[in-house]
Amino acid sequence: MVVPTFNRPEALARCLKALENQTVAPVSIEVVDDSTTDKGPGWSRNVGLSKGSAPIVAFTDDDCVPSKDWVASIQKHFQNENIHGMEGFVTTIGIDGQLSDMNPKKKDKWNRFKTANMAFRRSVLEEIGGFDERYYIHREDTDLAWRVINSGYTIKWSSKCIVHHPDRGGVARVAYDSEQLLYRCDPKKYVEVAAASISITNILNGGWRINRKELRKKQTEGVSPLTVYESLILWPRAFMKAIMRKISRD
Repeated sequence: MVVPTFNRPEALARCLKALENQTVAPVSIEVVDDSTTDKGPGWSRNVGLSKGSAPIVAFTDDDCVPSKDWVASIQKHFQNENIHGMEGFVTTIGIDGQLSDMNPKKKDKWNRFKTANMAFRRSVLEEIGGFDERYYIHREDTDLAWRVINSGYTIKWSSKCIVHHPDRGGVARVAYDSEQLLYRCDPKKYVEVAAASISITNILNGGWRINRKELRKKQTEGVSPLTVYESLILWPRAFMKAIMRKISRD
C-alpha cells in the first residue's frame, strides 16, 4: 500500500489510523513524504512502489479515510485472476455539508480514475513503468490507468471498495501541462476528458476559450502543446460529447 504525503501531518495521521483499523491488515504501508523534495505525487508513488513487495499495490491519498474493510475488499476483488486493476467508490462532503460522492458518470469510460482509491497488480505496474513523473500534479492517475488499459489489461469498478475523501469536495484543479501530457497519452480517450470540461457556465464566462488557448500554449519544457490542427479536431468532438453527457444525465 502506498500513501504519498505533502505537509499534511494531521490528515496523514487520520489516514494511517484508518489503515491500522482494517479488518485485514495490509502487508505493508509505504508512506512517502514529499514535503521537502516537492517532486509530485507521481514520483512519491513510484518511490513507494519500489519499496514494497506485495503482489497487489493499493493507492490512497494522505487526506483520505479508507473504510474498515477496504483492504479486504481489494483482496476479494483480485481473487479473479483476469482482473489487473481496480477503481473504487469515493465519498466526500458536498458544499451543503451532506455526504455525496466523487464518482464518474456511469457512461464515462476514460475520465474516471482517481488514486484516492485504486489498486493494481504489481507485475502490471512494473511492466508499464509505474507513474509518469512528468505529471507534477493532476492526471497522473488517469495516465497510469490508460496505459494499463492500452497494454491489454483490465481495470474493474468496485462500488463495495470505499474510501472517504472528506477534505476535497468541489475542488477544481487545472494543470495545463498535465492536460497536454494526457492528450499525448491517448488523443481519442482525451475527447471524453475535454467534454467534461465544457458547460454552459464555462462557455459563457470564457473558461472554455481559455482552456482551448492554454492547451495550444507552451507550458513546460519537454511537453508539446496542441497544434491548431489538433485543437480543431479535438474540440468539436468534445463539444458533441458534452451535449450527449448533458442529455443522458448519468
